[in-house]
Amino acid sequence: MDSQRLKRLIAFRYSPLLDMALSALVLENPERFGGAAPWVQRLEARLPAGLPVRLRQLGEQSDLFRVALDLEDGPSRPVPELLERLESSDPVLADALRQYWEAASAEVASQAGPLLESVQREAAALEHMDPVAFICRFSDRVSVAGDGESLVLNWGKGMQVPLADLDRILFVPSAFCPRRVMFYRVGRTQIFFYDPRRDEPAAPDEAPESLILGFSALADTTRLKLLRLIGRENLPAQEMAQRLGLNESTVSRHLRVLVEAGLVGRDRQEGKFVFYGLQPERINRLTAGLKAYLGRE
Repeated sequence: MDSQRLKRLIAFRYSPLLDMALSALVLENPERFGGAAPWVQRLEARLPAGLPVRLRQLGEQSDLFRVALDLEDGPSRPVPELLERLESSDPVLADALRQYWEAASAEVASQAGPLLESVQREAAALEHMDPVAFICRFSDRVSVAGDGESLVLNWGKGMQVPLADLDRILFVPSAFCPRRVMFYRVGRTQIFFYDPRRDEPAAPDEAPESLILGFSALADTTRLKLLRLIGRENLPAQEMAQRLGLNESTVSRHLRVLVEAGLVGRDRQEGKFVFYGLQPERINRLTAGLKAYLGRE
């Protein structure tokens, strides 16, 4: 793919609804993202009792990111008006999202200026940059395949997203992004959420994000036990839970952390069981990356 064609795929958007969907994902997964960010406690204090559980159940029936993207792809309107469009097709979801927005809107509004400025700044930066370099500068967890035809996302075994399968690569500055960058695929749109406070290239002395995520994933007794099990044989979450005497939901939450760090990948699926396998080359790269960062190569 030539650079101009790739550049035409890249778009930028200030997206309050998409950002709201991301915040719900972060709140639902404290093991994966932690709860140290100041906005987490402020938002949780404003949410009506029972709403997070209700929204999680609704999210199992409807992809909140797809709903948000579909609404924001229409005419530009304030969020309450966009949610009115949802009322006719899904009044229950519309009501839950309206309540969530009432709690989250203050956080979004407080960051609206920097988010909008980031959209303009990044669009201007792209005009003077090679698009491959532009994409890769956000995090070492994102790259472009050598042939220039696929995005490579560091997740589990690693995901290749053929650019031919995409209509756009949408960059969304986020008030809630817990990483340098987070990615989410909706149909033919690849979304990259990024923290606008960190949209400049990483400082030379800053640790690569993959290094931080890798060692953070290892810094937990349960996750180390899971890695030890998976290192011996590929197993589904249900079997791991039985062997360690844990709830399946607990194992699943810890597996998501390991998969995001690339230490574990989905090996195969048999019926309803997904078997997970260790990614030893990723662990080797993690060790080598630490030595390189410490200057001990």
